[in-house]
Amino acid sequence: MGALLAAMDRQGFKSRQSLQGAWFFSRNGTMITVGHEPETTGEWIDLISTLRGAGLVFPDED
Repeated sequence: MGALLAAMDRQGFKSRQSLQGAWFFSRNGTMITVGHEPETTGEWIDLISTLRGAGLVFPDED
């Protein structure tokens, strides 16, 4: 999760985690909410795909 959060920060996304473990990601008026940190491969793929749809480039491309 650290590498993903670092890439998001570099690309202008804001992120925060609630006390209950939910994650909130936003950029340019788009908010993405995830109920818990991804655990399975499928959950990670879904999260990264959703964030890419919001403009995230991950992994970072130089």
